[in-house]
Formats: sequence, structure tokens, C-alpha cells
Amino acid sequence: MKFGTESTGLGDTLLLTSVCKYFPNKFTIQLIEEKSNYSILFQNLASVEICKKEEIVSIQNFGAGHYATQKLRNLFGDIADTLDNRPLVLYSDYESEKWAHDYIKDKPNPVIFVPTCSKQWSSVRSMTKEFANFSLERLKKQFKTPIICQSSSNSLDLEGARLSDLDLKKYICLLRMVKTYVGVNTGDEHLATAVGCKTYVFQPQDGNGFVSSEWNYNHPNSEYYNWK
Repeated sequence: MKFGTESTGLGDTLLLTSVCKYFPNKFTIQLIEEKSNYSILFQNLASVEICKKEEIVSIQNFGAGHYATQKLRNLFGDIADTLDNRPLVLYSDYESEKWAHDYIKDKPNPVIFVPTCSKQWSSVRSMTKEFANFSLERLKKQFKTPIICQSSSNSLDLEGARLSDLDLKKYICLLRMVKTYVGVNTGDEHLATAVGCKTYVFQPQDGNGFVSSEWNYNHPNSEYYNWK
């Protein structure tokens, strides 16, 4: 069985791993060529086929609730509501692990801090600069070392340790090693969840195209806070 998603977003792609983890190496995931770097998300979970967008067989969403659960209903029906719907990423490599270790060794109590999301959702989900600076100061008062991770296509000018457009392999290993994510509800948060991070997610109240029940995980490792 092969399937994929027409979305090119990291979060949407990661939700496919929520299905694959229940049947490891039984599915073929379809990815478009410009997102072939996402292949590593499925290491030890599924084979990957690079294809054209019009060739992708999208997995259907059934019912309401979290998008991962909607996908799981394809295989489990209503039992999907009782299953762990978090994504899973098993990828690792020596060079990336070594880079992550060396990067954080002089940063006590590191925390991955992600204040922005893609341009498509930025007006709804990204932090304002004022709120981002407030959050950074709060982390520092807690003796944390925030590592600001952003895309150069949509970023805030913030003071501190910064990583821009980080290679996905390194990002996976860094998140896994740091173990804590603080930031907005975006693909980075789903990646952090997939590697076992404790996540503290700041998000808007429902509205303007954002429905929290479709994206939020019901798990002790995931905490969500609405900004005013």
C-alpha cells in the first residue's frame, strides 16, 4: 500500500509516521521531489517513493479530531480514538549526533525556542516580537539557554544563540539531545514530539483557520497555552 500527502509542510508529512509506526516497513510513502529530504523521517518505518505531485495517493481523513487520528481511522476505525497518535522519527547518524553534542556542550540547560512558523500561517500562529522577547527573558530567568531556531524566509530579529535553516538531519539530532521545545504550533513542534521532546506550545485561541483539536496531542509530554 502506498500513500502520501499533497501538502509540502513538515507537520503534515510527519503525521504520516503516526500511521506507519503501527505497521513498520509495510507501507510506501510518496514524496514529491522538492521534499525528498523528508525521506529520512521514515527511516525504519516505511519505504519512500519520489514521484510527481499528481501521482500521489492522498490518505483520507475520516471524522473529526486530530488529523493523525483522522488518518488512523482508515485502518482502525473508531479504535483510532484510543491510540497514541503522536508522530515518530527514528532517524540518527553519527555526524549529526556529534554536531549536536558539540553545539550544546557550552550551553547549560538548553531549550529549543521556535517563535515563528511558515509564512502561510504566520499571521495566526507566529509570536509577536514582543511576546518572543518576553518568553526568552523568562527562560533565561529560569537559567535556561534558549536556542532560537527559525527559517530565514520568516524570522524575527532576536538576541541569543540562533540557528537558521538548520539541516533536517542535524535538527532531528539536536531536538532529541536537547529534549525540550518551547515555541509555536508548527512543523518544528511536531518534529520535537516525534523525537520524544517535552513540548511547551504557545498558540492562538481557535479561529482564523486554526482549530486546536486538529493539531494538539493529548499526552503529558505536550502542554499548550493560549496567548491573549
